[in-house]
Amino acid sequence: MEEVFRSGTLNMSASPFEGLAAEPLWSDLTINRILAVAAVALVLFRMLDLLRLLPQLLYSYNRIRGAEALEHSLGTARLRNLVALSFTLPFCLVLDRYAVLRPAFWEAIPPEWSAPATIGLVAAYILLRTLIHAIIHPRRMGSEVVLTLRHNLYNYLPLLVALMLLLTAIAMAFRLDDTLVRTLQRVLIAAVWGFATLRSGQILIAHGAGFSTFLYLCGLEILPAALLVAVVVFF
Repeated sequence: MEEVFRSGTLNMSASPFEGLAAEPLWSDLTINRILAVAAVALVLFRMLDLLRLLPQLLYSYNRIRGAEALEHSLGTARLRNLVALSFTLPFCLVLDRYAVLRPAFWEAIPPEWSAPATIGLVAAYILLRTLIHAIIHPRRMGSEVVLTLRHNLYNYLPLLVALMLLLTAIAMAFRLDDTLVRTLQRVLIAAVWGFATLRSGQILIAHGAGFSTFLYLCGLEILPAALLVAVVVFF
């Protein structure tokens, strides 16, 4: 009876499945580590500037004229643009880490190129939005109001990124499921974008856009966002 068990043969593979062994963690990729260090450095470098801008940003959140007042000061507007630019990299990394924006063709992209591809996708959206704002000029509005509309989204990006990073820290501390975190990040982005779009509509109405407000919003804000969503959903 003992001889039967001694002569047994192991038919199961002694090595892990190839797909499971080959899939690296996001934080294990060298390029992601380098980008994460760069993102932290940018945030820390601009933290004092963000604190200096905080009163003007909060005023733009509470009052329609706040965004125009911020744009009226060239130095403050330039600083706001630099802070928003610096916070774009951590924004992209959070998007990539939790696959918030993940088109179907992403499967053909090697894991080490996923984060750079996400950065490129966000850059394409910003360039498209800037181009549309340069082409569409609301009638009877001065150049300062046009610039206010073009840069209005930048007033909300630093706050959005700060909330996304806080959510990421909570998710890492409590080991929350990626699917849950992805959903929460999407809800957060949609809420902030919706508020920024509403504020743009209020600026348009305040300057006499009237019934054209919806058309302007469709062209200036909804169209580039819709194209981005279309790429993610259908491609």
